Amino acid sequence: MAIYKNITSGTTTTLITKNTGVSGRISKILISNNNSSTATGVCAMIDDGSGNIFYFIRDVKIPSGAALVLDDNLSFDSSQYSLRMAHDSGSGNPNLTVIIK
Repeated sequence: MAIYKNITSGTTTTLITKNTGVSGRISKILISNNNSSTATGVCAMIDDGSGNIFYFIRDVKIPSGAALVLDDNLSFDSSQYSLRMAHDSGSGNPNLTVIIK
């Protein structure tokens, strides 16, 4: 299973939605900042839908043209949580590619 997403909107993006049958058994998340001139701050989290949020990373700046790979302690119960990603609104509109494996 691999999930590929481009994020170009300033809103929080749901990458894996709770209770949709998509497994939360993931081993790696690659986040690429495709912006040609601006670093972008990102957050990756799981959310149970009732206000409980647990962050994998929070406000991590990815330089322009660089990528961040997360590869430890990422699996979660997708019947209980959604995987979401947000970006720092102060860095303009994002231009991110996210690959989940």
